[in-house]
Amino acid sequence: MTNGWHGYHLVGGHVALDLVNTVAWRGDASRTMDRLPIPGFLPLWLDRTGLARGLEPAPEVIDSMADLRENVYRLLTAPTADDVARFNTRLGSAQTMAVAEPSLPLRWTIPITEADDVVPALTLAADSLLRSPDAAQVRECSGPACGWLFLDRTRNHSRQWCSSQDCGNRERARRHYRKTRT
Repeated sequence: MTNGWHGYHLVGGHVALDLVNTVAWRGDASRTMDRLPIPGFLPLWLDRTGLARGLEPAPEVIDSMADLRENVYRLLTAPTADDVARFNTRLGSAQTMAVAEPSLPLRWTIPITEADDVVPALTLAADSLLRSPDAAQVRECSGPACGWLFLDRTRNHSRQWCSSQDCGNRERARRHYRKTRT
């Protein structure tokens, strides 16, 4: 494992959310960390998400992924018309590369055979999430400054944290400390 993977978990419930979560501590500028440019992180991320094995994307691809990531984050948290237009342009490009398996329901994908296929494939995955009923289940972690997104698939839609072991544990410890100190 690389240092970039330390503290990162695939907790989003969807590959587009796991992409958004490659930024740590989004709500605290002094601690914000972008994992995408960290050497060795992206090939491991692509492998663990099941998108591709053995690809080492060029810096231009990483920049494009970061741009898509921020676009998707804004669409899921506070969309503007500009964000929708930007995503629509990106989606139009991706759809020209998409292929479907000959089975119903049709599911359009972009086979990732080279590093340049990663961003269009992630764009289609993000579109799939944004158009699905799951989009209404996307929540932002309640942990102070965390900023990670996840699908809340709990029965009563009460999930608060990206990870019970991480932000949840920190919040429980914070509450316990306050309770014992007063």
